[in-house]
Amino acid sequence: MSPKSLPSSKKPLLSLLVRHPAFLGALIGILAAFSQALLISAGGPEAYGFCVACHTRDLVNGMTNIIADTSLALAPISKNAILPVMSVVGVIIGAFLSAKVHKEHKIKRTDHREYFIYFIGGFLVLQFAMIFGGCPYRAALRTGYGDITALLFIITMALGVVAGTLYMLRKAEKEES
Repeated sequence: MSPKSLPSSKKPLLSLLVRHPAFLGALIGILAAFSQALLISAGGPEAYGFCVACHTRDLVNGMTNIIADTSLALAPISKNAILPVMSVVGVIIGAFLSAKVHKEHKIKRTDHREYFIYFIGGFLVLQFAMIFGGCPYRAALRTGYGDITALLFIITMALGVVAGTLYMLRKAEKEES
């Protein structure tokens, strides 16, 4: 029986598997590990596979070096590249396209104060990530090597996620009423 002749109520197993969160999580994990191995073999540090903080820093510093002819610090893998690491740009474009395809992209109209708060929040997250050693993956690796500062970062980041979630839930409840 060909896939076209299947009844519409019975989807092929592969179609169901590809949409299952566990399958997608495993696939993303495998791809992340593969890209991590490629980056390490290309001369990158062990904890650099995909770090939004580090990649953003290297993107901004690298572009500033190219445009303004400065010599701001870059990770070894970014120093050897023709262009800075563009993974952050890829994530933003991918998230935008995914939201458009699934009709979830909405621009929230609000006052300038709200935009400013989001901007400052994002700025502070990146600054604190750079102070405490980057993303949670890197912090977990550093904790494994006995770095107390990295453990402190993981704990405070988890508390920040809980606080931010509670804040957003309260804000959403106020908007509903």
